[in-house]
Amino acid sequence: MRTWLQLGTILLSLSFSSGVFATPTVRISLAGVGIVQSSEWSAGDHVRDGAGEFAVFLRVAQLQRAHRSAGLVAVGDRNGILRSGGERALRRIVLTGIAVVKLAPGGEIASDDHALFLDGQKLPASAATTVLARCLERHGPPPAVRDPENPSPNELAAIRAHLQPFQTAITLASSERIAQR
Repeated sequence: MRTWLQLGTILLSLSFSSGVFATPTVRISLAGVGIVQSSEWSAGDHVRDGAGEFAVFLRVAQLQRAHRSAGLVAVGDRNGILRSGGERALRRIVLTGIAVVKLAPGGEIASDDHALFLDGQKLPASAATTVLARCLERHGPPPAVRDPENPSPNELAAIRAHLQPFQTAITLASSERIAQR
């Protein structure tokens, strides 16, 4: 006599072979780039704490679900900083293989400790998105570190080296845009 466990295993295997639990075929494109904007912020407003962080992680998850490689264009404040935890999330995702272009409308982006963010210079967000998508398709995503909390100097150097052609393409696109004016 068969046990309930054996019967369950048989039914489960029949379900998978008949396609009941089969995953739908999803067409995954090569590179996807999204735009995130700095959240509204005011001192002492604890309601918005973490809103920027959540927005970044949510957008990355959406992109990774539909694309083989993902990138973000982060439109921050006048220093390019995303408020309400957004900057913390950007530092985390850039170490996990996501390329990030930072834009500072009306200003210059603040330098980061590890120099892992791409400077979008004076490009509009739509143009930065296009350049980043082309770079991801051509060069692939940057390498991820083993432990995002403790990246090694070699891992950081590998990310910076991989992103160098990305920064060159952004600089070229920005200079072409200025020349067209």
